[in-house]
Amino acid sequence: MTKLISSRGTNQCRACGAEELNSVLDLGAQPLPSEYGRTSDEVLDKFPLHMRICPSCGLGQLGEYVLPDRIFHDSYPYHSSASTTWVEHARKYANSMTTLLGLDGQSLVIELASNDGYLLSSFQKQGVPVLGVEPANNVATIAREAGVPTLTEFFGVKAAEKILSTHGYPSLIVANNVFAHIPDMHDFMGGISVLSDNQTVITIENPSFAVLLNETLFDTIYHEHYSYLTAHSINVVAQAHGLKLFRVERLPTHGGSNRYWLSRNQVADESVDAVLKEEKLAGLFDPNEWKEFAARAQASIEGLRNWFLERKKNGDIVVGYGAAHKGNTFLNAVGEESKTLAYVVDASIEKQGKFLPGSQVPVFSPEKLTSLNPAHVLILPWNIASEIAERIRGSSSNSRIWVAHPKMRQI
Repeated sequence: MTKLISSRGTNQCRACGAEELNSVLDLGAQPLPSEYGRTSDEVLDKFPLHMRICPSCGLGQLGEYVLPDRIFHDSYPYHSSASTTWVEHARKYANSMTTLLGLDGQSLVIELASNDGYLLSSFQKQGVPVLGVEPANNVATIAREAGVPTLTEFFGVKAAEKILSTHGYPSLIVANNVFAHIPDMHDFMGGISVLSDNQTVITIENPSFAVLLNETLFDTIYHEHYSYLTAHSINVVAQAHGLKLFRVERLPTHGGSNRYWLSRNQVADESVDAVLKEEKLAGLFDPNEWKEFAARAQASIEGLRNWFLERKKNGDIVVGYGAAHKGNTFLNAVGEESKTLAYVVDASIEKQGKFLPGSQVPVFSPEKLTSLNPAHVLILPWNIASEIAERIRGSSSNSRIWVAHPKMRQI
């Protein structure tokens, strides 16, 4: 039995502290999605991937079996700048916030979990000073080499106090797709509070747990995501640290995300109450909705498993595109049949030459896509399927292109 490091996410809600969590979906024991094998037969550690929900604040959460320093190590494989979709998303955000907040050369933008600097570089082009905080040394080094000032450390209250003493209060704090990665949400939000004066605006962007349930986005469940955010849970954590949720902006990213706007003193607009009501109406607190979500997830898994079996029966060559974390969750849930994939291609050099965790499918650069003349290409990161489909058509025009979520369909 794998030992828990903390009771958070299993017996205690990491947002509101409630001690009655309900089981939603058990995806079995899976390896960490960022731990790629170096040989085809390497045995990787596996940990329970069991989603639970807090009936009090609606936070989805996983138990804590490994610390973040094991996940965000010196060879962390995810590079945000590899996706043109994300780079454009960051550019639009930076342009909008610079105009909206009147940012200039006297301002400061701090991004938490800044990865390879892809977002902060867009602010720099507007003449706005920036500072990144990124715990994974390899991607932090890439950012610094690109001219983006970046600290290599995990963010929390202690890190915030050090940053404040050196840089002062920022005009904007950005936390995009990171809050879910934090086991101790209160230490993280406490650090944000330390860095915030009355003029500071904070934006937290993450996939919506309510959308995850309604759209059956089960493959976005993996060990790096300790928590699955709702407006209800963000509101609880923010208030505990003297911050207010004053706006919720809906985004199309990751199948459906929210951007939560926080500050010390701004008055909440109508979007906050609207999203809180929507979450309730969507069944966030309804056990029957949780059961239906789990049933749909299992149907998707069985659908991909059967598709692989049919391809194998026909002797078809199948390759995958995108060694994404969500793809690893899906393939490991499918099991042995996922090895029908001859290989997967991915633009990240950190993943190339290695093997997907669990399924042990080899990973190569996109240039290898056509080497076997595949009959079928399965896109694993469905959230950027249109971008990837264009790349595939440019190099493997005869291949049929597929996405497995929410069910098998050809693009």
